[in-house]
Amino acid sequence: MRRLIQWSYGLMAGLIVTFAASSAFPAMAEDAPADQGQTEVRSGWIDENLGPGVARWVDENGNISDQPGTQGQTPEEGEEAGAEGESQGAQEGQEAQDSQEQVPAGRQIDPAKPMVALTFDDGPYAPVGNQIMDCLALYGGKATFFVVGSRVSAYQAELQRMVAEGHEIGNHTYDHKYITRLSGEQIQSQVNRCSDAVQEATGVRPTLFRPPGGYISSASLAHVQAPAIMWSIDTLDWKTRNAGKTVNAVMSRVRDGDIVLMHELYSQSGAAALEIIPRLVEAGYQLVTVSEMAAARGGAVSGGVYSQFYP
Repeated sequence: MRRLIQWSYGLMAGLIVTFAASSAFPAMAEDAPADQGQTEVRSGWIDENLGPGVARWVDENGNISDQPGTQGQTPEEGEEAGAEGESQGAQEGQEAQDSQEQVPAGRQIDPAKPMVALTFDDGPYAPVGNQIMDCLALYGGKATFFVVGSRVSAYQAELQRMVAEGHEIGNHTYDHKYITRLSGEQIQSQVNRCSDAVQEATGVRPTLFRPPGGYISSASLAHVQAPAIMWSIDTLDWKTRNAGKTVNAVMSRVRDGDIVLMHELYSQSGAAALEIIPRLVEAGYQLVTVSEMAAARGGAVSGGVYSQFYP
């Protein structure tokens, strides 16, 4: 009788262990990372709308990078990867840091030919900024990037690439503050801190200023001590988040001397730029920086406000 009882207890214990094990394995499967199956994106970026330093790359197999801002890396490469925007290489950025003399020689702007200045606000943001610069490189164009100073440290390699490839970096304040709401001292702080951050990262100090939101007054401008650059075409890309509408906003009314406003933070704006750039070039426009266009069309002075440079 005692053996029968012991055998019964043994059988019950075995059943309990088997049941617990079979329950545990499904739970472990459910606890496994679900990232790989939560996106249909392939060979593209996700989470870029969440802000700088967050976007992750999805390869052609649906694998999501562990390191934000890195593209197509193996785990071993990921361990050695730097911060967002380092994909173009630290060496390239270091070569650009000392001066702006790295701009390719022989660039000529013809004042008699149509020109357009594409400008991108609110960066730096490498997933979009590098995409735009890749396209500009294919078509021999340059652009002006009005950057927010507080974001510079996370994207130094991207800014160094801007300088190395002859693009222009403008000042968009340090914290994207509306300067009409600030005191003179606060305005100077916002402008100087942004310029200091850019100069520390690239060796080049911005000479142009764009007021966040387009809010500006003669009183506030007196504390900026730089030309204020506005725009003649507002794509409203930040609002529509639609590449087709952004393309149409430019191509439906572009003219010689326009300054086009876009934003670097949105993947849809990057996609729009990839279509706008070749179409403008095919239409005969030179894609120039704001300073290049200003120099060709009479110049820009500190304290002045410029929305276009029509011939």
